[in-house]
Amino acid sequence: MIEVLSQEEISNLLVTQSRYQISKCTGISEQTLSNYANGLTRIERMSYENVLKLTEYVKEIIE
Repeated sequence: MIEVLSQEEISNLLVTQSRYQISKCTGISEQTLSNYANGLTRIERMSYENVLKLTEYVKEIIE
């Protein structure tokens, strides 16, 4: 079973890390990340694909 980030972890990531850097590393557009960070799009509506990309991003920056 794949362990992914929680909604709270994603929210914290989006406000503590550069959205430009996240976008560059994950391929998720800065606008999409901004929409999540600013509450224009609810994080619980994020695609599973994007959740996986963010999870991999966090694993890479931790290492």
